[in-house]
Amino acid sequence: MIHGPAQFVADCRAGLITPGDVIVLSQSGASVTSVEAASAARQAGCDVVAITAEPDSPLAATGVPMLLMPIGPELVGPKTKGFTASLATLLALAGIEGDLGPSLEACMHAAREQAESLLDGADRADMILVSGSGALDGIALEASLKIAEIAGVPTASFPWEEVLHGRLHGLTSRSLCVVLVQDAATRAEALRASAAMRKRQVAVEVVDTVGDLASPWSLLAAILPFQWLAIGLAERRGMQPETMRYPGLSADLAIKTSDVE
Repeated sequence: MIHGPAQFVADCRAGLITPGDVIVLSQSGASVTSVEAASAARQAGCDVVAITAEPDSPLAATGVPMLLMPIGPELVGPKTKGFTASLATLLALAGIEGDLGPSLEACMHAAREQAESLLDGADRADMILVSGSGALDGIALEASLKIAEIAGVPTASFPWEEVLHGRLHGLTSRSLCVVLVQDAATRAEALRASAAMRKRQVAVEVVDTVGDLASPWSLLAAILPFQWLAIGLAERRGMQPETMRYPGLSADLAIKTSDVE
């Protein structure tokens, strides 16, 4: 079961969490609520493992067993390599086995081409809606985050079924909806939605996961086109892709224990 850290802490304090195995994932290890969640889980009698890329972080300082992602410091404020590393770590922790197949690096070229095909439409958009179903729901959410952080473009993300039941009414002729697909049923629905919205002068783009990686490894590459897209949008706007639109905002929001974004 997946919990947001703040709600998890509240549930622990309310006695609603049954002792069990808990994984706390924070790439920087500096998120206030993640640190609180690790401490709350241990106090609730849970077996806790912390996953982070920072061995000297506040999360590591809680004293819970730690699994270190060996990726080094994240030099890009809007974390990019950290997301892929987090997915890979969780897959490894779940005991996923088998041949990865074609390299992740080989997916980069296809991802960049896919991003470039979306760039003009995204550059004109007043808002970008990204959607996916199943495992791609989380990828879509991360994709919308990268675009907002790196390029400062208003974004949103909802599960595909939610999009079909009302969210499309919020789009205008200047909006862009991107649907991530990896199965025939979702693709057929997305193409039908694209045709329906084209009649209403609203762009809905259907995007297949890039590369030839087998499931579940394909998730590692699914985010790549959107990282490229965010970079392209930022560069068109004269922004620096490696910095966030509002530096220092995390500190003002008090969501980090340090100056880490």
